[in-house]
Amino acid sequence: MTKEKIIGVIGDIHGCYSELCDLYKILLTHTDDIYSVGDLIDRGRDSKSVIHFCIDNNIKPVMGNHEDMLIRAIRKSNYEIVPGYETNLSHWQWNGGVQTIFSYLGKKSRSFRKFTTEFRDCGHYDFISKFPLKIELDNCIISHGGIKKNKPPDNVLWNREIPSKLKKIQIIGHTPTENVYYKPNHYMNIDTGCVFGGKLTAVVIDTKSDKLIRHISVPSEKKRK
Repeated sequence: MTKEKIIGVIGDIHGCYSELCDLYKILLTHTDDIYSVGDLIDRGRDSKSVIHFCIDNNIKPVMGNHEDMLIRAIRKSNYEIVPGYETNLSHWQWNGGVQTIFSYLGKKSRSFRKFTTEFRDCGHYDFISKFPLKIELDNCIISHGGIKKNKPPDNVLWNREIPSKLKKIQIIGHTPTENVYYKPNHYMNIDTGCVFGGKLTAVVIDTKSDKLIRHISVPSEKKRK
């Protein structure tokens, strides 16, 4: 087994910066080829730092539903509004977007205009707007939610159903679980609910054989206090 075949994939981060730093140090003992299932932002307090960290360390995320909500809010693309929300901006803010604004402007400001300016000026809009819906490697596919056959491609952003069985194993997040759920030759869910007081988890995979080498978790700061 050569190092070039080994990757790390990080579960939903949601602004949990200190946990990301701790997890990343451990991952580097296995590989520096690291991916993310998306949802870097919202709910937690350090979304800005998380995005900076991913850029600086060449972590490769796929699009999560929270990044998609933010992009829609910025673009004012108010089509397909979720029932119960006035705009895509209100949808994003209710789902933890306010905490992301605070991470850029401080808690004294909720100005979406100022936030958007800062978000664009520091290059973070350009970064997340280019996230793909999925990344396909030798024997695995990384996406936010699981891929379902006969569904549109963007269904992976919100899907909580069991993924379809494909020729490659799916590595997903989106639905928090207490521990990694691993069904060999089918899928693994690596969202272990760090922002809700769980833990931040990554898996180390041999992409040539789709073998799970190990999973690594660091507890939420909430558990450490």
